[in-house]
Amino acid sequence: MKVRFCRWYNVLLTTLLTMLGYGCTKEEPMDMYGVVMYGVPSANYIVKGTVTDEGGTPVQCIKTSVKYIPDKAPEYTQCLDSVKTDNAGKFQLKASWHAGSSDMKLIVEDIDGEANGGEFLSDTIRIDELKRQKLEDGDGWYEGKFELNADVKLKKK
Repeated sequence: MKVRFCRWYNVLLTTLLTMLGYGCTKEEPMDMYGVVMYGVPSANYIVKGTVTDEGGTPVQCIKTSVKYIPDKAPEYTQCLDSVKTDNAGKFQLKASWHAGSSDMKLIVEDIDGEANGGEFLSDTIRIDELKRQKLEDGDGWYEGKFELNADVKLKKK
């Protein structure tokens, strides 16, 4: 009799606790915890501009690159996009990365030497210091699409 009572008691208790558990949840599980996401805010960027010498003359064939260069671990440098400037000294790069990262840099370097107007010193610009214009709104972790303008004056060696 005692065993039978314990069995019925366990069944009844299990049923009540199960119903209580279902009764306390909402239809949408995410509503119970709020927004549950894993990730890092990111955005798409278009970095464009003009490279000139100190006198304002456009310089062609200058290599421009957007690179991820972590200050604490520079050995993990990663190039996201790279192009050479055209005849008017203009360039346009596209990249996606963590929004607001200070580890993203625009690297401008003379790779052809004297061929296009002289030898120039390289320059490095932090991406988060450039003027940005929002082109597209984002959603969730994606913050949208931005255009960054960088007009760079290179000094001669």
